[in-house]
Formats: sequence, structure tokens, C-alpha cells
Amino acid sequence: MEEALLTRADQAIRAQLIVPEQRELFDYWRSKSVDGAYPTRADIQPGELRALLPSLSLLDIVAETQDTVRLRVRLAGTRLRDYFGVEMTGHFLDEYDLGDQAEYWNGAYREVIGAGRPAQGVIALDAWKQPNVFQFWLRLPLADAEGRIVMVLGHDAFLQSEKAHALAERANLRIA
Repeated sequence: MEEALLTRADQAIRAQLIVPEQRELFDYWRSKSVDGAYPTRADIQPGELRALLPSLSLLDIVAETQDTVRLRVRLAGTRLRDYFGVEMTGHFLDEYDLGDQAEYWNGAYREVIGAGRPAQGVIALDAWKQPNVFQFWLRLPLADAEGRIVMVLGHDAFLQSEKAHALAERANLRIA
């Protein structure tokens, strides 16, 4: 990775993060990078992220093809359980019926894993029967010692419709 390109890409993704905790996690993740390499799981210290823990997730990459990625949830914070209504830790993401959002999430994870870039977005929790709640998400790659992306670090913020729209308008974003 060329540092100049990574820096521009980092600046672009950080500028799109409108949830302060996601900017905090992104800055932390970048601080753990050495010489432009992605951090490893061992670089991420939960004690340094105490306030963010309920909204964090760690996903193991179990299988990857050109069209899909199979991910096992190693850790899902309590806030995710509260909004999704299920304990996801230990389960595969493809065990859940995401309906028409399945391809959206496959694309997001392909961006992080296949393209090796952080990704972020906003999506309604329609698939989880909460249409008035929006999920502001951030996904960050974690590498092994050889530099291969083997895990994904995630942060999810959940906002009620009115608050989500107000925040998005202030950042000049459009949400469906």
C-alpha cells in the first residue's frame, strides 16, 4: 500500500463518518497501523475501547468467493443484541434472513475484504422488523501477520428515524 493513497482514502472515509464514536474508532484503528499495514486483532485492545464495546463486533472470515463472503461473528456487543433481538456471537451472518438487504451486506463486506478498504454506510433495520431505526455502520479490515485480511472490526450506531434524518441532513447525506 502506498501511504499517500491510503491517506487520501482515509481522509475520504473519515469525512463521511457522522457518528462521533465511529470517527473515534476509525482514528484508533489508524493509530494501530504500522507503516501503512492494517492492524491485527492483537493490536486492538478492548480496554482502550471500553465506551465503544457495546457497539463493536469482530467477524472472522471463514470463506470467500468472488460473489460472497462467509463470516462468523466472533464477538457482538450487547447493543447489537438489543437491536437485532438475537445473540449473534458464534453464528454465521448468512444464518439470518436479510431479505433484499443480503446483497447490500455482501457488497459491503466484499469492499472491506476483497478491495481491502474500510467501508461505511446507513441502512434501515427493515430486515430486523424495525423500519423506523437506521443502522449507521462502519467496517474496518484486520490483517494477520502476513498482511492478509482475516477479520473485520465493526461499529454500529442505531438511531430512530427522526434523529437519523436530522444527523444525515447536517452531514449532507441521503438515506432511503
